[in-house]
Amino acid sequence: MLFPTFSFFLFFIVVLTLSWYLKRKPFLWRVFLLISSYFFYANWDIRLLLLLIFVSIFNFYSGLALEKIINVKKKRIILLSAIGIDVFVLSVFKYFDFFQNSVVEVLARVGLGSNFTFLHLILPVGLSFYILRAISYNIDIFRQKYRPESSLLDFSIYIAFFPQLLSGPIMRADEFLPQVKNGGTKNIDNLYENFALILSGLFKKVVIASYLTVNLVDNVFSVPENHSQLAVMLAIYAYAIVIYCDFSGYSDMAVGFAGLLGFKSPVNFNSPYLAKDFQDFWRRWHMTFSGWLRDYVYIPLGGNRKGKLRTYFNLMITMFVSGLWHGTGLHFIFWGIGHGLGLAVSHFKAEILKNSPLSGSKKTLENILSWFITLNSVCFLWIFFRAENTQGSLAIIKQLLNWNSVVEPIEDYSIYMIVFSFILFALGSKLKNAFILLERRLPLALQILSIAFFVIILIKLGPDIIPPFIYFKF
Repeated sequence: MLFPTFSFFLFFIVVLTLSWYLKRKPFLWRVFLLISSYFFYANWDIRLLLLLIFVSIFNFYSGLALEKIINVKKKRIILLSAIGIDVFVLSVFKYFDFFQNSVVEVLARVGLGSNFTFLHLILPVGLSFYILRAISYNIDIFRQKYRPESSLLDFSIYIAFFPQLLSGPIMRADEFLPQVKNGGTKNIDNLYENFALILSGLFKKVVIASYLTVNLVDNVFSVPENHSQLAVMLAIYAYAIVIYCDFSGYSDMAVGFAGLLGFKSPVNFNSPYLAKDFQDFWRRWHMTFSGWLRDYVYIPLGGNRKGKLRTYFNLMITMFVSGLWHGTGLHFIFWGIGHGLGLAVSHFKAEILKNSPLSGSKKTLENILSWFITLNSVCFLWIFFRAENTQGSLAIIKQLLNWNSVVEPIEDYSIYMIVFSFILFALGSKLKNAFILLERRLPLALQILSIAFFVIILIKLGPDIIPPFIYFKF
């Protein structure tokens, strides 16, 4: 049941209608939210629902134990045990087959046979995201940031809330649970903004991301040696647009759907391709995840408090974890290390400019040059992220450097879409505000008709088959 499908919209209309009606009965409203979230998740595979319920119950009681135990050493043991079990659950489903394959390959190279039975486990959709929520909850209780939740029902909603379950945003418990207690909101002023976010997400996913994926990116990345240097270069830039529109499109819709149900969600993207360095990029890209890495990996490692070399080391480890979280292949590790190096260079540059600040035209030139280098570095690193494996990454890079390749005709619409997308990145917020202003001036009947019209047009503009969201596989 994907967001941009008729079945999901039908499901959501039913949930929204009953949710607004049941808000007068807070307990029934919360029960209904949890049942709706479980129904949504079971639609993927009912067996995976049992794992979601286990993670919810286990972390609920580990949180209670962290408050009950007074001894600091015992608290730390409980915390590490809770994190260990959460990571173990994630590792079994996400990494077990990879490590088993690696062992078999090593044994084969030394001439030893193996009779391993491969499990071929299905990665539960959203597992990586709700495990991060569970880990942050336990760590925050250990740090005494807030008291543990006393209601298993409310905590289960926090873990399983369906608009955010599959790919975030990754909300903290102290952001989400108070909204459950308060019954959400019925603020009509946010209604237009939520609809604007949903339409924005639909446009990004259905029109831009799906079109470029089907007509350019998949064709080039599947067999790069069959395409020209120019086609490969355009496909790399196109994928940068695809992953932004795909992921931020999902986030826009998730925030919009959650908003209609009365929940305010954090912003997850803020024009990341306008970033002037890697540090700025990670303040703008997948912001709830980068905030999670900062608070639960980078700062516990020492952050920037233990000298320059240790800061660079901490940045590398943090982004290594980011790469590993996305997948087990070496190409994800290379992607993470590349961003770690970019962050280290950003910190180094900031130290230099702090001692010798630029001004006037030099500052303007430095900003433009930094933006250009950052954008192209990020786009280059997307090669490792998109490729199926390390060999695929190297094949793309090899063809990118092949100056003797024959120029092939590129579909005009693909080029127009790339240019249009980059222009849209700079105007996105203005267009959203214009839509909100227009909707507020229309009578209610015309508001409903105009929104329905936009939804139909967007679906018609997209391809017949809409590719699944990229981050669903993480």
